[in-house]
Amino acid sequence: MKIERFEDIEAWKLARELTRKVYRLTKKPGFVMKSARRLTVNPEPLNSEPMNAYE
Repeated sequence: MKIERFEDIEAWKLARELTRKVYRLTKKPGFVMKSARRLTVNPEPLNSEPMNAYE
């Protein structure tokens, strides 16, 4: 299979399908996402120096 665009990559297609399923699931009545329970992404790796020297 020739890959000409990133959309041709099988992993990308599977990720898009998973994303759609998650959105459908979380839009259903009864699903409540409280802000305190949201996943946050830490921009710093676990064993890195602080980005700000004053931290």
